[in-house]
Parts: sequence; structure tokens; C-alpha cells
Amino acid sequence: MNDSTKPYQISALSAEFIDPSEEQAFRTYIRPLAARSLRVALIVWGSLLLLFAGQDWQSLGWSADFKTLLACRVLQAGMLFTFAFMLGRKPQLVSSGRVVTVLEIIGFFLFMPVYFLLPEAAAFTVGVIGLMLLSMFLLIPNRLLLTLFAALVGLALTLSCMALNGRGVEVLLGAFFILMLPVATGYFAAQQLQTVRRRQYAMFNQAKEANRALQAEVERRELLEQELKRQATTDPLTGLFNRRQYEMLFRRERERCRRQGTAICVAMVDLDYFKALNDELGHDCGDIALKHVATLFTNQLREGDVVGRFGGEEFIILLPDTGAPEAERVIERLRKTLENTPVTLQGKPRKITATFSISAVLDSETDISETLRRVDEGLYSGKRAGRNRVVMV
Repeated sequence: MNDSTKPYQISALSAEFIDPSEEQAFRTYIRPLAARSLRVALIVWGSLLLLFAGQDWQSLGWSADFKTLLACRVLQAGMLFTFAFMLGRKPQLVSSGRVVTVLEIIGFFLFMPVYFLLPEAAAFTVGVIGLMLLSMFLLIPNRLLLTLFAALVGLALTLSCMALNGRGVEVLLGAFFILMLPVATGYFAAQQLQTVRRRQYAMFNQAKEANRALQAEVERRELLEQELKRQATTDPLTGLFNRRQYEMLFRRERERCRRQGTAICVAMVDLDYFKALNDELGHDCGDIALKHVATLFTNQLREGDVVGRFGGEEFIILLPDTGAPEAERVIERLRKTLENTPVTLQGKPRKITATFSISAVLDSETDISETLRRVDEGLYSGKRAGRNRVVMV
């Protein structure tokens, strides 16, 4: 694989991400900090320019030359303060670096009159220029290559002014090497600093991506665990509790009701003539009918009641905290609702009825199978009596 296709690759020359989208994302991420840092740098820069006006006045007095230098300083400081104010409202201006670069180049142009108006301070001026070049790289947030371009423009302007001021080749070469030192030092220091910042950003993003992947895996495992639990406790066709689960719920509710001194009832349901429906319409319609019954039972009963599938067309209903008379009323209402709520099979409504058998759990019965044996006898009694009825045992 080519290195340019790898994520978070950084150019050694520009200290920027090779991928433009990654670089843009980094600039957006760092924008608030860069804007604040640049505002401080611009204010300090503009303030220093105005402070140096005092030194100009000591050297030139209240002369036309002083007024020229003062106008240059005030103009440059005004531009710096204006841009600092704009950054407070539009921090996105810091991202491209173009405005900062233009201000730096204009600053060099406005500084150049010093060579002609204060020729005796040429050595000091060169030192100030060197400090400015170094500060551009280290103190003013900007894109590295744009800073390098502005610095080289400033270097060229400085040497040009020195040449126009009559300096010889030896002096110009000496000034060139002297001024290249802060340019080279600043460039490599800024290159290392910006590379480190982008590496930290890349590590931060990779950590976030790893955390997201881990979180997604945790959520996937939780969903899988829930699905496995659902499959282990519910009937796959109807979504009702399977035998293992409703037996466990019976034991739990049985003990709770015993401690609280309340009754618990168990009902068994057998759909009437379900085999005939399967034979007539097929098992797919039979499955639809079973799901219809399961949904109806779940919607009609209380939240604390338990509905399970016993097997085939038979269902189990647990009614905690319910005595026999109330349970009979609940189940009778359920029977009528089922009878009056047909299911659509093959485009036609089909009435489904069921036979119900109910019994209160006896104190001696600790296992649901003991209760179901009695309830099952009542179910057969209801079928022999004509089906579609509720039998109390």
C-alpha cells in the first residue's frame, strides 16, 4: 500500500496531513485555540509597534521622518487590532492562514522605511528583523509554508533595502546568513511543533475510533445477549413465555403471593377445533391464528399477568394476586373478547374460540405441574360440555 493512502500521514515539508480532508478536520478542531492564540499575538504585536514609536521620537524628534514612521506603525497596528477584533467574531478566518500571511508581508513593507530614515540604527534593525522572523514561526499561529513564504519575503525586502542604502556585497551576504539562522531555526522548530500537534490529534482520533468500535461491540454483545435470553425464555412463534420461563415465574410469584397472603390462579387454554383449521387452511394460517391469540391475550391481561405457550394450540395463564371469583371474571371476559375478535385468514374473517379451565393454586401445591393436572381435567370437562366456555376447578 502506498504511504499516501494510509490515515494520518503527515508531510515532512509542510507539517500538514497529506489527506486534505484530515487536514481540514484538524484545522476545524484546533480553530478555537488557534484563534485565541492569534488574537493575543496580534494584540501584543500591535502594542509593541506603538511602544517603539517612543524610541523613534527620541532619535528623530517631532520631525517629518518621525511622523512617517509613526504613520506606518499606527497603520500596521490598526490592521492588527482590526483583525484581532474580527477573529473574535469569525474564528474561521484563522484556518486558511492567508490573512495572517498578508498582514505579515504588509508589516515588513511598513517596517522598511526605518532603513532609510534611521540608517545609523541599521545593525539594531537587522537584529529586530531576526527576532521578528523567529517570532513569526513560534508565536503567530499560521500554516508553516505560508509562514516560510512571508519570512522569505521579509528577508528579501530587508536585503533589498540594505542594498538600496548602499551596503556592499560582503555586508549583504553577512546579513543573509545572519537572518537565515532565525528562519531555519524557526522553520524546523515550528515543523516539529506542528507535527507533534497533528500526531496528538491523530492519536486522539484513533482512541475515539477505538472507543466507538469498542462501544459498538459492547452494544452488539448486549443485543446478542438479549436475543439469546429472549430465545431461551420465549416461544419463537408467538413471543410468549416458553415452559421453562413460565414455570420459573410461577415459582417466584407463588412464593411472593404466599408471603403477602394473596391468592394466585392458573388457567389453561385450548383453542377449539384448531386441528381442523390447520387441515383446512394449512399450517401457515394456523401460525397466524396462534400469533393472533397470543397478541390478544397479552393486550387484554394485566402487566403482571403471565401468558405462556404450553404447546401446540394450548396456552397457560398465571394470574398473581387474584382470587378464584375475580379470575373467573377475567377469563370469561377474555373468552368473549377472543370470540368477538376474528382473525383474517386468506382474506376472510375467521372466528376463533377456546375452552378455558381455571383453578386457584392450593397451599400444598409448590410446583405448577401439580396445579396443571387438576386444570387439565377441567379442560377436558369443558370440551366434553361443548367447548367455548370457562370451567372452574
